[in-house]
Amino acid sequence: MFWDPAFEHVSGWVGAPPDQLKLIFSFLISYPLGSLFVRIPASRPNLSHLFSIIVSTFVIWPLLGLGGGLVHLLFSIAGTYAIVASSKSRNMPWIVFTFVMGHLLVNHVKRTFMAIPVSTIEITSAQMVLAMKLTTFAWNVHDGRQNIEDLDEAQRATRLTQMPAPLPFLGYCLFFASVMPGPSFDYATYDALITHTIYDKPPPGSQPTQKEPTKRRIPYGRKRVAYLHMVVGLVCLGAYAVFGQRADYSRILSDDWKSWSKTTKFGFIQFAGFIARTKYYAVWSLTEGACILTGIGFNGYDPKTGRTLWNRVRNINIIAIESAESFKVLFDSWNCRTNVWLRDVVYKRLTQRGRKPGTAQSMATFVTSAFWHGIDPGYYLAFVTAGLLTSLGRQFRHFVRPYFLSAASSAASSPNSLPRYPYPNLRKRIYDLAGWAIVQSTLNYTVAAFLLLRFGDCIRAWSRMGWYGHLAIAVAMLFFQCGGRRALRAGLPADAKRKRGKPEVGKANGPDNATPSVKVTPPQPHDERDPKDLEWIRHALDNPSSQDSGEGVTPDAGLVDRFVKGTETPGLERSGSQVDLRG
Repeated sequence: MFWDPAFEHVSGWVGAPPDQLKLIFSFLISYPLGSLFVRIPASRPNLSHLFSIIVSTFVIWPLLGLGGGLVHLLFSIAGTYAIVASSKSRNMPWIVFTFVMGHLLVNHVKRTFMAIPVSTIEITSAQMVLAMKLTTFAWNVHDGRQNIEDLDEAQRATRLTQMPAPLPFLGYCLFFASVMPGPSFDYATYDALITHTIYDKPPPGSQPTQKEPTKRRIPYGRKRVAYLHMVVGLVCLGAYAVFGQRADYSRILSDDWKSWSKTTKFGFIQFAGFIARTKYYAVWSLTEGACILTGIGFNGYDPKTGRTLWNRVRNINIIAIESAESFKVLFDSWNCRTNVWLRDVVYKRLTQRGRKPGTAQSMATFVTSAFWHGIDPGYYLAFVTAGLLTSLGRQFRHFVRPYFLSAASSAASSPNSLPRYPYPNLRKRIYDLAGWAIVQSTLNYTVAAFLLLRFGDCIRAWSRMGWYGHLAIAVAMLFFQCGGRRALRAGLPADAKRKRGKPEVGKANGPDNATPSVKVTPPQPHDERDPKDLEWIRHALDNPSSQDSGEGVTPDAGLVDRFVKGTETPGLERSGSQVDLRG
C-alpha cells in the first residue's frame, strides 16, 4: 500500500519492524475514532455497527495486510452464528466451543510448524479474542433459553432472550477498539453501549428526581481516564523499545551468560521480567484507553467515593502487579478478562447444578487455557509452575502469615494504619516486603518459559538460572508435607484457626470488634472537575481490576491443588466451590 514506505522509514529510525508499527498505529487511531463513535446517537444503531465493521476491516486487511486472516475470522463468525441460530440443543454452546477452539488450534499448529516468530503480527491474536467472544455469546443465548431461576446472578445479567440480527452480531465481533489484542466482553455489554443504556446507572446519593435526567448522558471523566491509559501505554512502549533487546530472555542462552557474576545474573532476570511485562502493559493500556473513549469501559460509580469507574473491560492492573505481595493479588490482576472467560465458559459450565467442581473441571479449564495460548511447551511449563506457586502461596497465607499479625491490632486500635497495611507492626511489614520480593523474583523466573516457548530453551534457561524457582518450590512443599503444616497449625492461636470473616459468637459487638459508623457523602460531579484534584489518577489506575460480580481462575484452575495432597487450606473445602481460585 502507499503508506508502506512511511512505516519502513520510521522502522529504520526506531528499529521496530514495520508490521509492529502498523499495529501501534491502529491502536492510536482508535482514540480519535472512539471520540467519533461515542457521538453516534442511540437512534442509529446500524451506523454504530457499520462503523466498527469498516474500521476493523481496514485495520486487518489493508493496513496490516492480513486479508487471509480476515477470512478466518469471518469463517468463525459465520459458523458460530449458524450453529446458534439453528440448534436448539442443550449442547449447542459446546458445539460452538468445539468449532471455534478447533479452528483456533489449527492456526496455532500452523504457526508453530511454520516457525512463525511470536513477534510477527498474524491473525491468531485476533482469533484468540474472537474465540472468547463467540463462546461467551453461545452461552449467553443458551442462558436465555433456560428458566431464570436456574441461573446465577452473572448469567442473568448477560442472558440473551432474542437472537440478534447478523449486522449487530458482526459489529460485536469486530468491535474496532479491541479487535486485535482485546479485551473481550459479552454481547449484552456491547448492546448496552450501542443503545446508551450502559450509562443509565445514576450516581450514588442521587435524588429520585435527579435520576431520570442522568440517563443516556455520558458520565464525566471518560476522556481524561482514557488518555491517562494512553500515556501509560506509550511510556511502557517506550521502555520496551529502549530496553527490549538488552533485556531479552534469550540472552540467558548466550555464551556471555557464563561470564556474568551471580549477582548480575539475578539482577538481569528481574530486569528482563519487568521489561517483558511492559510490552503487555503497553498493548493492554492503549486498547483499554480506546475502549474507554467509546464508552464501553463505564462501570458505574464507586460506592465509597462517588467517582466514575471506567474499568468494565480492564484487562490488567499494573500497580497491583508490580506491588503484589502474594500470588493471589498477582494473578487476580493479570489478563483479567481471560480469567473471567475461563470461569464463565468452562469451569462453571462443567459443574452440575447443586454439585461442587472437582479435578475434571480444573483439568478441562487448564487444558482450555493452555490450548487457547498455543501448543508450545513453554506455556504448559509456565502454567504448571504458576499453579505450584499459587498453591504454596495459599499455604503461607493461612499457616505462616498469622504469626506476623498483631492480635490486638484493628482499625479502631490503629488509627494511623496505612490502607495497604491494616496491621502496621514491624513484623507484618517485614512479611509483606519478603512476600513482594519472593513473588516478583519467582514470577520473573517462571515467565522465561512463557516467552522462550521451546522445550529445550526453557529447560536450558531454567538450568542456567540455577533452578532457583523450582528449588524454592521443592523446599517449601517438602516442609509442608513433612510436618511443617501440622506444626504451624498447632502453634496458631485459637482465633487464627477459625475461618476468617466470621466473628466469634457473643463478641461481634464487643469493644475490640466494634466498627465505627462513618457516613461518607459521595462527591458531586463538580468535584471531579476540580483541576486541583489529582486523586482521580490513582483512582483510575488502581481501582479493582474487574467488577463483574465474580472472580476469575488461576492459570491452572486449581488443578495443582487437587493433585498435591495436603494443599487445601483451613476453612476451604478441597473439592468445593468455596476454593479461592485467584491464588
